[in-house]
Amino acid sequence: MASQTRILLSLLFLSLSPLLISCDKDPVHLHFYVHMLPNKTEVLVAKSDIPVPGSFYNFGSVIVLDNLITEGPENTSYPLGRTQGLMSVMNSLTVAWAANIVFTAGQYNGSSLAILGTDDVSQPIRELAIAGGSGYFRMAQGYITIKTYSVDFNTGG
Repeated sequence: MASQTRILLSLLFLSLSPLLISCDKDPVHLHFYVHMLPNKTEVLVAKSDIPVPGSFYNFGSVIVLDNLITEGPENTSYPLGRTQGLMSVMNSLTVAWAANIVFTAGQYNGSSLAILGTDDVSQPIRELAIAGGSGYFRMAQGYITIKTYSVDFNTGG
C-alpha cells in the first residue's frame, strides 16, 4: 500500500504546501523559497496581441522559467534547486503552470516534482496539482497549496 509523503514548500513569490502520495515513502516536510525574477530567470517566449489590464504580459503569453530555489528568503541563501517549466498568462491575476521543481542539492538531489494547474494570485491560498515526480518522488501525486510570500510590483518579481 502506498504511504503518504507530505512536503511543505515555500517560495519567495509563492508558498507551497503539497500533499504527496508516493510508493514506499515516509512523510517529508520541506520549506524553501523560489526567486522569480522577470527578464532574468523568467523569459517571455510567446506573446499575443490581446492586452490584459494590470498585467506585465498579454493574454496567452508564455513565459519560460528557471527560478532559483533556496533554503531562505534571501537569494544568497543556500541553493537547493530550480523551478523549471512554463507559465501562460490567463488574465491579470491568473497564470497556468506546467513546471518541475528540480532538486540539485541536499537529500533530494536529482529528484523532481511535476506541478500543473492555474494560479489565481488574488487568492490568499491557491492549489496546484502534483502530477508526478522522479527520483525520491517517483510516482508522486497530490496537490500543492500556494501562498504569496512577497511581490515587487515595480518589477513583477
